[in-house]
Amino acid sequence: MKEKIKIYFQKFLSYFVVIFCFLFFPAFLLFSTLNILFESNAENLKQTKLTEMGNILEYMNKYSSNKRYFHFLLSKIADYAQKTDNPKLYLENNIRNLKTRYPEKIQFIVWDNNGKVIKDISDRAKYNYVSNKIFVSLNEVVNVFKDDSSSIISNIESIKKNLKMFRSFFGKIFIPQNLNIPLAKDFSAGPFRTELGHGLTYVWYTINEKISFLCFISDELLLETTGLEKITNELNTNKNGLIFGYAVSSDYEKSALAFPLKYEADLALALSTFENAGDNIFENERAIVRMSMPQSSVRTFCFLPKTDERWDYKYNRNLWFGILFSILLFIYCLCGFLFVYKRHFFSIRWKLTILFLIANLSPIIILGLIGSDYLESQRLNLKNEIVSDLDKSLMEFEARYRSLIDDYSLRLNVSVGEIAKDIGEGVIQEKDITRLESIYDEFDASEMYIIASISDRAISFKGDRSKTKAPPEYMVYFGRAVLRFANSSDLAQSPNEDSNKYSGMVKKADSNYIDSFIKNFGIVSDFSVGGIGRIYYSYCFGNKNIYNNNYLYFLFWDKKALQESFIRDNYKTLYKSFPEADFYIKSNSSNNTYGSEKLGNFVSSVLEKNLELNEKNNGYLKIKDKNYIYTCLNGTNLKEWTLLAVYPEDKINKAISLIIVKIVVGIFLSILLTIIIIHILALQFLKPISNLREATLAIDERKFSHRIPIGDKDEFGHLNQVFNRVIEGLEDFEVARIVQESLFPGNEFVFGDFKMYEKSIVMATLGGDYYDCFKINDEYQGIIIGKVSGRGIPGGLMMAMAKSVVLTASEELKLNPSALSKRLNKMFNSIKNDGSKYMMTFEYFVIHISDGHLKYTNAGHCLPVIVDSKTKTAKFIEYSAPKIGLSIDFNCENKEFNINEGESLILYTDAIVKANNNEGKQFGYERFLSCLPEYYDLDPKVYYTNIIDSVYKKWAFKQEDDITLIIVNR
Repeated sequence: MKEKIKIYFQKFLSYFVVIFCFLFFPAFLLFSTLNILFESNAENLKQTKLTEMGNILEYMNKYSSNKRYFHFLLSKIADYAQKTDNPKLYLENNIRNLKTRYPEKIQFIVWDNNGKVIKDISDRAKYNYVSNKIFVSLNEVVNVFKDDSSSIISNIESIKKNLKMFRSFFGKIFIPQNLNIPLAKDFSAGPFRTELGHGLTYVWYTINEKISFLCFISDELLLETTGLEKITNELNTNKNGLIFGYAVSSDYEKSALAFPLKYEADLALALSTFENAGDNIFENERAIVRMSMPQSSVRTFCFLPKTDERWDYKYNRNLWFGILFSILLFIYCLCGFLFVYKRHFFSIRWKLTILFLIANLSPIIILGLIGSDYLESQRLNLKNEIVSDLDKSLMEFEARYRSLIDDYSLRLNVSVGEIAKDIGEGVIQEKDITRLESIYDEFDASEMYIIASISDRAISFKGDRSKTKAPPEYMVYFGRAVLRFANSSDLAQSPNEDSNKYSGMVKKADSNYIDSFIKNFGIVSDFSVGGIGRIYYSYCFGNKNIYNNNYLYFLFWDKKALQESFIRDNYKTLYKSFPEADFYIKSNSSNNTYGSEKLGNFVSSVLEKNLELNEKNNGYLKIKDKNYIYTCLNGTNLKEWTLLAVYPEDKINKAISLIIVKIVVGIFLSILLTIIIIHILALQFLKPISNLREATLAIDERKFSHRIPIGDKDEFGHLNQVFNRVIEGLEDFEVARIVQESLFPGNEFVFGDFKMYEKSIVMATLGGDYYDCFKINDEYQGIIIGKVSGRGIPGGLMMAMAKSVVLTASEELKLNPSALSKRLNKMFNSIKNDGSKYMMTFEYFVIHISDGHLKYTNAGHCLPVIVDSKTKTAKFIEYSAPKIGLSIDFNCENKEFNINEGESLILYTDAIVKANNNEGKQFGYERFLSCLPEYYDLDPKVYYTNIIDSVYKKWAFKQEDDITLIIVNR
């Protein structure tokens, strides 16, 4: 009973091992390999698409502001107008289109090439004289800025002369330096703000040779997203599978443009996640969405539906696993049938092929897909991906502050403008003050002033006086000075009762102090008031057209407090995208910091380096024996702050380690499977392998009389016969092989500006042709070609001896071709006897690498040829001495010539020119010379192939002797 159990157990174990090794293990390897392959392809596709989406979103974000969009649009219109034959007609059509699209929100003044107003397409033609004067001044501004972009506009002569006219045209509060804004480079260009009234408070201009124009744009239009809408619609016309759009503050969870209904739920979830968690990339089974916030009231997005089948890597993995595993099962069934039932029809060769294929196919696949290059690539990709995402998180965080300031400007202009419209030229009422104070509360300002032009006290003040270094009275006098400047061109007409209080302000206005303050009128910007650096906003109430400005409205924010408040309130949003990272934000002007305290003591060197570079950088950082990757950047909007993000390298190492574990397990199982298969092969082929082993040992002991008994007539039997013949000729062929290998140095060489290709095609096992190429010193290269009379082992030995003469020669001898040839002749004559006489044709060239000068001698060999690729000509170098070994009284000379750029040196043996066609006609030297220019190629290997093909494929079709051909191209 025990014996039966033992037998059944052994059978079970045998079947289990077979099933495991040939079914379960290959299935596991195949499944793992396909999983990694398709998952990696899907991830690569994802990263490629995300990069593409990110690049297009950056393009959208650049023009998300209508200020920037209209600058771009008007610049493009101006450029095209200069290129057309009828610029007036082109501009007229574009102006008509713009006015139709934006009625009452945009106006133009157009000048011809002489600076005269074109009335029929200008909106303010009645100001003809003023407009023409303005053209002259603007033209001078443009010309000055072409030469020096840092020029001060207020110093330009025509601006000085026409300053009052400019103020009457653009409004009393006009800053000449604002004329630089439409001319600025990059994204600081755009329209500049004026006090024009009529709702058209922004101006953009261009002055050109053929036609020029000035455009007035309304605040309302610049608050809209018409530019972003147009760009988005254009992007959506591209058939790349991407859907672009944007959402606005009225509903951040819905596209402002038409969007496919079936994806609306996915988009809403993505935008909601971005709004609440700050994740700029959203992915589910149906789509990938990348989002950005170019402005505080706008969210741009790129939506990619997962319609490509490559996204579903699990489906692809399962599909291909089913197909490949079915093929594997079919092979198993076929092998089982042939091994068990048709054994005598199944040769050993096929058995070995199939068994080793089964044993090594899966390991080869998985090791090929997951190797060291893959690991390094994955590590680098992970690092770059993390650094890129950290950079984007920091830049988006920093950009939100700028968006906050820009959004403040536009929103304040709308809110305050509505109140100013209600007040008009009247007296400010308590209800109006209440509305203005509500704006102060809404925007969390630190101070607010409402100053009247006829009062020496502020109508309203809000703020903490204890934190204000300058008393409110200073702001009253300053505000009244601004109002007087806005209401009168004669600053000397100051009321007597106030002259002592703010006459100093008037002097400062004359010195552009007030000009500097009001240049950003209606814009939230930086300014120093009374030595205090803050952020401010100002607005005038009254009738600007008749210079009757009654009230000045001020809002102030403490700059540092505003920035710190922003950082404090928004800092933790950085962790929503990267919970495993640490962030650190440090003030460059104080010790204020935000973020992980553990970073404070270790990142000072990184922060100092970044402060010096004044740009972003990334690298590696060690903190308490732990490695981190970091990225650091200096704020452009948060100018006083440096932002740093670090990410533990351990997280990357864990991902790489998991891959390594899979590789190690695969290798181990592959080795186990290979051992089992080798054991099976050893059992079946033990005797033939043993015979081969004994023969190998006999060869090792140099017992060349040993023979393997011939058994079956299968592959092993054939192998034994071949092995016996090998043993018989092994002694001679071993020597010959060594000789032959020592003769040929290789095929391709490069020295200086020379490229060389050389190759010998032997007719039998051993050949009698000889070539060599070697470096003599840093300046000279040696080239040899020769042919020994006779072939086989004796000829090979003679070539080996010739090689030894060259190798053992001194440098001085190698530099002298005739001397080396004489020494070689002496060696050949020294081994002569009555029974043998060896001769050798020999050519030796010494090339000066830098200038192409050649020194050479020819001992009875075929004449070398020089081919000029420029003139398409070829010529023989006609000099030849007697053959080596022909006589003791051997004499030869050194000849010299140059290989110029574009020329080739052709060296060859006579087998080429003596090749016979089917009619017994030789190829000949003349035909050979004429074909060389025709088949020339800069690549010597291609040139070689062209020549050989022309002789042995088009002419001879049969090789009758050893062939050697050397191509040296310069």
